[in-house]
Amino acid sequence: MSEGYHYKGRNLSTLILAKIEHVANLIAEREEISFEYAYRKFVDSRTFQILSNTQTLLWGESAEYIVDDYYRESVD
Repeated sequence: MSEGYHYKGRNLSTLILAKIEHVANLIAEREEISFEYAYRKFVDSRTFQILSNTQTLLWGESAEYIVDDYYRESVD
């Protein structure tokens, strides 16, 4: 199978990459930081690791839900 994000033979790369961008934008807006810094923070998170594993199906949730999960992670 080629590189990228796949689930049951379906290529989800575009969907997941767009979702990552949307999540980073929401974090940047909420924290009033640059997109680049928000992106790095998100990529270092447990939530990003879960999103990157297509078997978890987190990619099917809204970006807002994923951001909430990201912030819940910091209080766990």
